[in-house]
Amino acid sequence: MNKISQLTQDEVIRQRDTLNLIASENYPSPKVLQLLGSVWSNKYGEGYPGKRYYAGNQLTDELETFVQQKALQVFDKTNEYGVNVQVLSGSPANAMVYLSVLNYGDTIMSLNVANGGHISHLHPTSNWNKFFKLTNYDVKEISPSNFEIDLESYSQKLLEIKPKLVIIGFSAYPKKYEFKQMCKLAHEVGAFVLADIAHINGLVAAGLHATPFGSGQESADFVSMTTHKTFRGPRGAMVFAKNNIPEYLNHHFETLVKQPKSLIEIINKTVFPGTSGGPHFNQIAAVGQACLEILGEENYPDGCDFSDYSQTVLTNCKTLETTFEKEGLEVVSPTQNHLCLVKLPAISDSLDIQHKLEKIGIITNRNSVPFDQKSPWRPSGMRFGTAALTSRGLTTDMAKNLGKLIADCIFDRTSQTQQQAKVKELVDSLSWWY
Repeated sequence: MNKISQLTQDEVIRQRDTLNLIASENYPSPKVLQLLGSVWSNKYGEGYPGKRYYAGNQLTDELETFVQQKALQVFDKTNEYGVNVQVLSGSPANAMVYLSVLNYGDTIMSLNVANGGHISHLHPTSNWNKFFKLTNYDVKEISPSNFEIDLESYSQKLLEIKPKLVIIGFSAYPKKYEFKQMCKLAHEVGAFVLADIAHINGLVAAGLHATPFGSGQESADFVSMTTHKTFRGPRGAMVFAKNNIPEYLNHHFETLVKQPKSLIEIINKTVFPGTSGGPHFNQIAAVGQACLEILGEENYPDGCDFSDYSQTVLTNCKTLETTFEKEGLEVVSPTQNHLCLVKLPAISDSLDIQHKLEKIGIITNRNSVPFDQKSPWRPSGMRFGTAALTSRGLTTDMAKNLGKLIADCIFDRTSQTQQQAKVKELVDSLSWWY
């Protein structure tokens, strides 16, 4: 066995024998993984269905068109959007929107990364700051350790700054996203709106979260997403965009000699030939498989309906959070989605806690909490997500036991040997699909 084969086998064992609470990870079905390693990987096909630069693309044309149709069936109930399935991952998906509609010096407005935003939405050290200006909206504390988007400040900043693009999307925000109101306010000042639903797209698909898709000013112009978190597909991404130019955005294109017909046309030209070469058809096929499982045309190995699975993700997350609180941990912004945040005791070092949990077999990540006074490398909090373990069959009782186990580790209430034994007991009660 060569080194790569050995490492792969070791990684299978590591994933199987640990408890994964990273909110941005999941376990796709074996069929999804099979397609990633399939012969679709062998084919090169610059261009789009019906207009390729290479021969032999009849089946890839059919594949890409089919996956587009299924993706739209999952998300778009209005028939107002098109979708590009060639983008490779989440950050490049957002970049395609920037490069499609922004010019040098334009302003992007997004949630402060330190308080729950995502690094691909720009931050003080982002290379995108060479080309675009950044301004942030933020959260406010509505009760002790309970934060939500400050819509009053958001509205005021929109009027003062009039950004060209507003991003509604987060990385460590446990609350529901207020799409309708935020979209409407942004459109009233003439801004484009990008909704990044990388974390919650599975919940949106299951009907358990508000959607940014829709008609008129209360909907997003662009929707980006990854496909491997709550969506439970491969590492990949998609970008959706309106099939027209909404009237309230016409002013952005009035000076163009050749006016675009739609926002999705602009995205497609930016992806190819604007920035990218040949699509990864193996990834596109795997995304399609995940769509089929969400639509109920195929089954995940447990045979569970995707909506039921997604509801269990939410229930498990709330149970985990409630247990943390009972065990003496400070909950930050009570969860309304698949992830929860806790603030560690002031004397704790979150990097050390992350290492301690990993040593006993619990995989999670340290995370800043709103208005954190500590450094991003050693922030004050931890982030926990339940999508991955729910895919392996995590129950409410198991979530309670897991919450107590994590608290015992953080507070040194039991020995490492006892904690490892409890992790093994939990791991042994979970399914493993590979």
